[in-house]
Amino acid sequence: MKLYELQIEDAEDEVFAISLVENPAIQSDFMYFHNEKELMKFAAVDTEKRTLIGPILIPDKRIMRVEADGSPYEVFFSKDTVSKLAQNYLMKKYNDQATLEHDAKIKGVHLVESWVKDGQFDKSNNYGLNLPKGTWVGMFKITDDKIWNDYVKTGKVKGFSIEGLFSHKLVKASIIDLEKDIEELTENEVEVLLSEIKSLILEQKGIQMESYSDYGSGISNNAQKGIDLNEKNNNKCATQVGKVRAQQLAKGEPITVETIKRMYSYLSRAEAYYDESDMNACGTISYLLWGGKAAFSWSRNKLRELGLLEEAEAQPSIPNSSYPGEVASGSVAPALLAVEGCPESTKNIKLNIANRQIAIDDANYGPLNPNEPNEEYWKAKAEQFGASVVEAKKALCGNCVFFYRTPEILKCIAEGLGTEVDPYEAIDAGEIGYCEAFDFKCAASRTCDAWVVGGPITK
Repeated sequence: MKLYELQIEDAEDEVFAISLVENPAIQSDFMYFHNEKELMKFAAVDTEKRTLIGPILIPDKRIMRVEADGSPYEVFFSKDTVSKLAQNYLMKKYNDQATLEHDAKIKGVHLVESWVKDGQFDKSNNYGLNLPKGTWVGMFKITDDKIWNDYVKTGKVKGFSIEGLFSHKLVKASIIDLEKDIEELTENEVEVLLSEIKSLILEQKGIQMESYSDYGSGISNNAQKGIDLNEKNNNKCATQVGKVRAQQLAKGEPITVETIKRMYSYLSRAEAYYDESDMNACGTISYLLWGGKAAFSWSRNKLRELGLLEEAEAQPSIPNSSYPGEVASGSVAPALLAVEGCPESTKNIKLNIANRQIAIDDANYGPLNPNEPNEEYWKAKAEQFGASVVEAKKALCGNCVFFYRTPEILKCIAEGLGTEVDPYEAIDAGEIGYCEAFDFKCAASRTCDAWVVGGPITK
């Protein structure tokens, strides 16, 4: 059986969500705390808080996976990779990115503490967690009543499982010795045999996982273009997952619903790295391997058709703002007026801060920290627009017509950030774009009184 080390090599490699699951692949349940004494496992914990704690990722722990064709393999993460993934998760502000059983996105699950166990006196020991050194440990606050009462308290979910994309490095390939007696088989070998038996049974019964191949030639052509470009680059771009996906799409093979979900998730996040003017860039090649813009549109529509896309991208019913759109300093996005060069505010931090303050003072730019509830802010915004709080929270800078995230603008912002940090990683972590109305670098998760339906501008 093949063994792969999962690594961080490409721009798209990351953990982008943590899921509450019944059967965590790392085989270690979380502990949970509640104000009912019979549910308490430890004394030195605030009993008034709904808190979950447990391992998110254990280094060198072999995890069984199965290819689309039913072939089993194992993967693991090194201590160094686990540490980098834990750091990147917080740097990119994914604290509230959670799903239930790797399916629906859920709210009310917040990563409030995150650390990597560094020795025998690590605080995870205080919670009775006997974990190896290098384990990524997380403490989550559950604010959603339904998640807590229906899933945590009932035991429907027992641990954490990561969602992400990673590069695969083949460590070894081995086969099961079928001459062994059943008693001599290892646990992993038993899992492999059961997986193979299950696949054979399903095949005999003619049962197949629901899949779709109606994605058209545009997606197949994009995937093939990505393959050809990558070959010219000695196949240095993209993860193993991306390369396999491209072969599948180029051949027009059917893909499962889970694959469509991954396609939509990746393409919606990686669009910022796609640059049509640089077809040799790894970000461009990786995007094409997954089917490019055609695949993004198709996967979004397919998930909507199947009723699986919770965050519909239709705009809220708040009426359009009457703000006329004057800029603060005279500088506008090059994509808007075809002006050469970058807006001055993307390079001049003092000008950017000054213009942002204008947006705060004149248009109530906020809230200060979008990760907080900010109920008073959103109530006021809802009253202003004559809408509900739910609708108000959908009117964000990220879907405003003044919000620019074109490749040209993102390049301007990146150049202004310098090279002390990875500029595109910082842009992605802060969901940064350019506000044409007030001429400053703006965060997608905030809003202001000048909001107008129709954005973002990405081309």
